[in-house]
Amino acid sequence: MKKIFTILMVLFAGSFAAQSQTLVTTQTLNKNVILEEYTGIHCQYCPEGHAISAAILANNPGRAAVIAIHQGSFATPSGSEPDFRTPFGDPLAAQTALTGYPAGTVNRHVFTPPATALGRGDWTASSQIILGQVSPVNVGITSSLDTVTRVLTVNVELYYTANSAVSTNYINVALIQSNILGPQTGGGAGNNYVHMEMLRYLVTGQWGDPVTMTTAGSLVQRTYTYTIPAAYNNVPCVLKNCEVVAFVAEGHQEILSGDVVDAIDGTNLYVGDISTADSTMKLGQPTGVTTFDLMANSNISGSGQFKIKLVSAAPAGWSSNFVVDGQTVSDSTLVTLVKGTPKPVTLNVTPGFTPGFEKFTLELSSVANPNAPVKYFTVHVISNVHTLLVNAAGDNNATLHSDVYINGLTAAGCDHLAVMKSNEFVVAKNAGILTEVLNIFYNCAWTFPAFTDPEATAVKYFVDNGKNLLVAGQDIGWDIMSAAAGSHGTPITQDLYTNYLKAAFVDDGSTANNKLVANVSDPIYGTTALSSIVDVYGGNMYPDQLNPVQNGTPAFYYNTTLTKIGAVRSTKDAAKVVYFGVGLEMVSSNLVRNDIIKKTYDWFMLGVGVNEIRAGHAAFLGQNFPNPASDNTTITMGAIEHDMVLQITDLTGRTLSTEPVKAGTERMQISTSGFGTGMYLYRLIDGGRVIDTKKLNVLR
Repeated sequence: MKKIFTILMVLFAGSFAAQSQTLVTTQTLNKNVILEEYTGIHCQYCPEGHAISAAILANNPGRAAVIAIHQGSFATPSGSEPDFRTPFGDPLAAQTALTGYPAGTVNRHVFTPPATALGRGDWTASSQIILGQVSPVNVGITSSLDTVTRVLTVNVELYYTANSAVSTNYINVALIQSNILGPQTGGGAGNNYVHMEMLRYLVTGQWGDPVTMTTAGSLVQRTYTYTIPAAYNNVPCVLKNCEVVAFVAEGHQEILSGDVVDAIDGTNLYVGDISTADSTMKLGQPTGVTTFDLMANSNISGSGQFKIKLVSAAPAGWSSNFVVDGQTVSDSTLVTLVKGTPKPVTLNVTPGFTPGFEKFTLELSSVANPNAPVKYFTVHVISNVHTLLVNAAGDNNATLHSDVYINGLTAAGCDHLAVMKSNEFVVAKNAGILTEVLNIFYNCAWTFPAFTDPEATAVKYFVDNGKNLLVAGQDIGWDIMSAAAGSHGTPITQDLYTNYLKAAFVDDGSTANNKLVANVSDPIYGTTALSSIVDVYGGNMYPDQLNPVQNGTPAFYYNTTLTKIGAVRSTKDAAKVVYFGVGLEMVSSNLVRNDIIKKTYDWFMLGVGVNEIRAGHAAFLGQNFPNPASDNTTITMGAIEHDMVLQITDLTGRTLSTEPVKAGTERMQISTSGFGTGMYLYRLIDGGRVIDTKKLNVLR
């Protein structure tokens, strides 16, 4: 076969070291994710891997790259099928110790010795770990492609902000292609499955181009050229669908960082950023302004124009803007930034009465460099929320089935609900913004790991502070307690399982566990109707069988003979806890699902008066201030058209004070000097009916 490509590597490190960097910043940055995904056209579960890798890209713009490597027996074509393999796949796979497909390596890091290979369920959690680590090197890329001669030119620039742990690093440049149509088992598209981020060639060879200048302050600039053939293995290479991934590895293993750009006029020029020393998650109050003090920074020499744009999908009634150069902006504006002179930006968020955990993103782009990637800065505000739905972030399964919980809680009358992912839950807990939350519905679905250590720690903290918890999902017990190959149990997660969920793992379960039968003697769930349990995971049905421990009691069984326990109900100090060994999305009856969620919610809110909270609360009670209160606090009111009563209770429902509210009242000052540190409730009562309830925190 005739070779129709050439490689020219111009090693300019020595001559360019005297120049300043042109693509990267000299400030210390965290690592980007390089996910090498081992896949094949005959792999049944590979489409699930493709969906997970696509979600990693979508959720981490500018921070992740995927290289899909078709390799192994599942990639071997049959008959006239296309051959997506490369000469590089087998040697790459050989160092991963993979045992099944799809497999992936996240920065070729060893998370569980001795292998770098991870099952698809581990990619997301492992990516989050890498994204939180500091990189010793920043990687810059520009790419140009002559569409006539098909000559690709890639410039790579490295700046070391710290010493590499290994004296010799390697620059790797990969050519990838998307939108390739072909067969895929399990893809549901026949021969028209759309393959993305497919490896076509390694421009720098099997293991890359060596770099020996790897100490802090080193600048390395290199140029690579490569003539792209019309096809690889008779599979056309469409230039407009090509991208270039460049990354730096310590030796042939650990990847420090990297990035991806378009092959045609692509660049990851670091134009600047928006930064803060402030928290990026805050607790807001309805109609109150929550502010974030930020700085806009340029990385372009001299001065230049930049566009700052605010993006939000907050619900009706919420508003946001930012202030820069004395101008209040609700959409976007142009500003002049000077390198080395940060410009203050104040982001303001005013929650409405609609409860939510909402995201607000500022986008920074360079007017003079339109091809350079936009830099994103995101903050979150939570307001008017007492119940959280937490979706396990390990893969897409929990998010795909989150409507089961949202619909059930809505039907139960929960109108103070917000949704967040489990990794966001960890950040929110650490930021101290969940003080008003009373309940968590933790949707594990079918996720690996079921809990990471930080997630388990956050859940335990929540329960230890008297808050209520429901956890549901299949394979949680297997993953945490079985010690089987591929499971993820740790002392922290095992403590969660035993001492908080109050369960002992008995069996992995199977399709035989196909009914959910209430324990008729249970005072909470005893009247719940029977429902079948169905396979929603394509042949993977593992409803965990478990036993209660400590003060746990059986809540549901898997069979009418009541010998296999599927759910446990318990308390831990002041907290109420429910654990299902099966995902509620697998309960076939919508009525039974909603009944389970309503009964759980009502039990959690017993003594709080949730059954009396009604929509329209926003018109009556505002949030007290200050909150937490000390000796006095002021409660704002609205739409008080006739005389009512304001009542303050503790969380058990015990009345502590009652005050008359006259028609037209707009605010009341209440003495809290006799209250101890803790959470209380204030209620507006109209003719004996509670029409609005809010929480009051007192701090001594």
